[in-house]
Amino acid sequence: MGITTTGIGSGLDVESIVSSLMNVERKPLTAVATEKTAYQSQISAYGTLKSALSTFQTALSALSTAAKFNAQTVSSGNTSIFTATANGTASLGDYAVTVNQLAKSQKLSSAGFTNTTDTVGTGTLTIGFGTYNATGNTFTANAAKSDVTITIDSSNNTLAGVRDAINAANSSVSATIVNDGSTNRLVITSKDTGEVNSLKISVADSGDANNTDAVGLSSLAFDPTASAGSGKNMTQMQAAKNALFEIDGISIVKASNTVTDAISGVTLNLLATSASSANLGVTSNTESVKTSVTAFVDAYNKLDTTLRSLTKYDETGKASGILLGDATARSVINQVKAVMTKAISSGNTINSLSQIGVAFQRDGKLALDSTKLTTAMSSNFAEIAAVFATSGKSTNPLVSYSSGTSKTQAGSYAVTFTMTGGVLQGTINGVAATASGNNLTGATGNASAGLNISYKGPTLSEGSSVTSTVNYSIGYATQFDSLITSLMSETGIVASRTEGINSSISRLDKQSASITVRLAAIETRYRNQFTKLDTLMASMSSTSSYLTQQIAAINANN
Repeated sequence: MGITTTGIGSGLDVESIVSSLMNVERKPLTAVATEKTAYQSQISAYGTLKSALSTFQTALSALSTAAKFNAQTVSSGNTSIFTATANGTASLGDYAVTVNQLAKSQKLSSAGFTNTTDTVGTGTLTIGFGTYNATGNTFTANAAKSDVTITIDSSNNTLAGVRDAINAANSSVSATIVNDGSTNRLVITSKDTGEVNSLKISVADSGDANNTDAVGLSSLAFDPTASAGSGKNMTQMQAAKNALFEIDGISIVKASNTVTDAISGVTLNLLATSASSANLGVTSNTESVKTSVTAFVDAYNKLDTTLRSLTKYDETGKASGILLGDATARSVINQVKAVMTKAISSGNTINSLSQIGVAFQRDGKLALDSTKLTTAMSSNFAEIAAVFATSGKSTNPLVSYSSGTSKTQAGSYAVTFTMTGGVLQGTINGVAATASGNNLTGATGNASAGLNISYKGPTLSEGSSVTSTVNYSIGYATQFDSLITSLMSETGIVASRTEGINSSISRLDKQSASITVRLAAIETRYRNQFTKLDTLMASMSSTSSYLTQQIAAINANN
C-alpha cells in the first residue's frame, strides 16, 4: 500500500482520488467475479440435476425386472400342511394337495461309549451317498455327490474327536453325541433328505486291519447290504425317506420337502402329512402391480419437478431457473421425454403407458387412471411386465426366451433349432448363434447379441428343426436405466458439460489473479503520481507565497 495521507502541503486528497480511480479500474475484476459466481451456481444446479437423475434411476431399478410385475399370490388351504410361493410365471388356478409322507434324512447311531473322551480307533472313514434297495439288497451310489473322506489319527481318535473331525469336513453329513442316560452315542446324520441321500460308511481300520468288525474304528462302519456286526455296525435311527404327495390326484415323489418343479413357477414347502387334500390357489397380485406402476409415476414426477425448476422462465427474471437456456439441460429433458412418448415394440396388445392408464396432464406431470389399469390387468395381466422390463415372448411353446443383455436390441427374431451331427445348433434371424446344450445365444455384433433362447421340447431327430419367432422388448424402466447410465457416465453429456463449466471457472481464476496483480501495479503508479503532484503543488504554493511577499514589500518601499 502506498501513502495513505492527504496532500502533504497542498491539501490534495490523494487517498480519495486514488480510491475513486481504482474503483473504475476494478470493474473488470468485478465482472470476472460475477461471471465466476454464475458458473458456480450452474455447477451447483448440475449437482442437483445429477442427484435427481440418480434418485430416478434408483427408484426404477426395482421396476426393471419382469418379476416385479408378474406378481402372484399363492394361498394354502392349510398352512400347517404346506406353504407355497410363486415366481410370477405360474398358471393361475386351484390345485388339491395331499401330503402322504415327508422327506427325511437318514440318521445312524454308534454303540455306546462310557465317556466322550474314550478312544474309538484310528484309520479312515469314507462316507458315500446313494439309494438302498431293500428288495434287492443293493446300494446305488448318488452320482451327483462325491464321497467324503475323513482321517482319524491319534489327534482325534476319541468319540468327541471323531465328531469334530466329521463336522470340520463341512460336507453333506453332520455328527453329534447323544447321551442316553448311561452311555454316549455318536449320531451321524445326512444333511440332505431323500432316499438318494442314504449313507454308506466304509472304514480302513489301521488298528487291527479288520475293516468290518465292530472293534476300533470299524465300529463306525455301515454298509446297508452287509450283516449286523460284519460291516453294518451302526444302528439306523431314522431311514432316509422321500416326500410322497399328490397334486390333483397325481402321485409325486421328491427327495426334498422344498419342491420347485412339481407345479411350474410354484415352490412348495411341505410341513406335515395330511389325511385329506388342502387347496393351493394361485392368483394375480394386482395390488402389487398397482403399487409398482404408482411408484413409476411418482418417480417420474419428482424428476420432472426438479428439471422444470432448474430450467423455468420467469418474466421478471428474478425467479428463472439457473439452467434456463442451457443446451445440455434441454437435451436431458428432451431425451427423457423421448423415452416416455414412444411405444414399446413387444408384439403384445399393450405397448404404451397410456394403455395402462398412465398419461401426461396439462401441467406436464404423469397421472394414473386406476380404473384403466385395473381393466388392463383384467384382460392382459401378463403383458404389463413388458411395458416396464425387458421381456421376450415366443410363438412356439417348445421355444422360450431366457434372457438378454444391454447389447440386445428390441425386435422380432426368427429362431431355428436344428439337430446336426447329434448336436443341437441353430440360427437367430438367419445368423448362426452360439449353441450350448439346449440354448442359443445371439452372435456378437448382431442385433440379437446376448439374446438367449432355450429349446424345451423332446430330443430332435437328426436333421429335423423347430422354428419360432421371439419378440424381444425393452420396457420403459429398463430404457430409462440405460439412458441415465449413459447421461451420467464419465463420457456422457452431463459430465462433459460440468467439465466445461469447471474449465471456465479455472480460466476465470487465472484471469482474476492476473487482473489483481495488474491492479496492484496501477494503484502503486497512481499513488506515486499523485504524491509527486501533491509535492509539486506544495512547492508551487510556497513559491507563490514568497513572490507575493516580495511584491508586497516592493510596493511598500515605493
